[in-house]
Amino acid sequence: MGEVLSQSDIEQFIELGYVKLKEAYRPEDALAVQRAIWERIEQRGILEADPATWTEARVHLRESYSGPVFERCNSPRLLTAMQDLVGKGRLLLRTPSLWGWWPVNFSLGADTPWTVPHQGWHWDGHHFRHFVDSPDQGLLALCIFSSIHAQGGGTLLAEGSHAVVARLLARHPDGVNLVDAIAELNRSEQWFHELTTAPASPVAEAARIQRFMATTVRDDSGRSLRVVELKGEPGDVYFCHPFLYHAASQNHSGIPRFLCNRIGTLNDRMRIYQNGPSLSPVEVSIRRALA
Repeated sequence: MGEVLSQSDIEQFIELGYVKLKEAYRPEDALAVQRAIWERIEQRGILEADPATWTEARVHLRESYSGPVFERCNSPRLLTAMQDLVGKGRLLLRTPSLWGWWPVNFSLGADTPWTVPHQGWHWDGHHFRHFVDSPDQGLLALCIFSSIHAQGGGTLLAEGSHAVVARLLARHPDGVNLVDAIAELNRSEQWFHELTTAPASPVAEAARIQRFMATTVRDDSGRSLRVVELKGEPGDVYFCHPFLYHAASQNHSGIPRFLCNRIGTLNDRMRIYQNGPSLSPVEVSIRRALA
């Protein structure tokens, strides 16, 4: 059991690859960050008070920010929960903390029926070579700064995918770049191949929600695979395994979605080849996948 996360939270993370923590930081602090991001967007002529100016489906601020408004979200509750998953003292903490990037989803795909996309599926890490014990990203925190309801642009998560990715990376002891690893996964694993293949007809397109979200599939190792939709309120955070497959979704809500990726870099390599109670939940999940 962690200091913030319960034992059931940690078991869900190990098995499914993600867990949600409500009010990881105060909702009022999250809304203050949203206002700060609006101020940057308004420099482009996109005004919060005038939806007629929301002409871009998604505004991607490829920047990270710091300062007092953002630092208030760097709460003890958030940081302790992260350490519950990666191990106490294992996070590489930067001062000041950086928050970004910011893909603000206004209306992505609002002109077409909502479905499970076949494009854009990935796990993070274009900036480093991937090993099964890489320290470069020990945890992905998807931090929420607006209300996100069903079909409201919440990130789609492929639960159980972290275990399949772990096994793939273990087959590359010399490391692999992200593009090649994703291509191999989509080519070699049937469920992932179907997920990332364009539907052959409108009927097949319409059936994707039933196929990937309403149905749980077990792969050859017994791992459950299913697509779930991130939902939450300002201040909530989804902690995701660094190997978790995810993708952007369409926003049919009419409400701009504010979210950023908070990367949890480790100060040393994962200890997946060791035994004992000192293994973190992230490391335990990889050990179980490789077993």
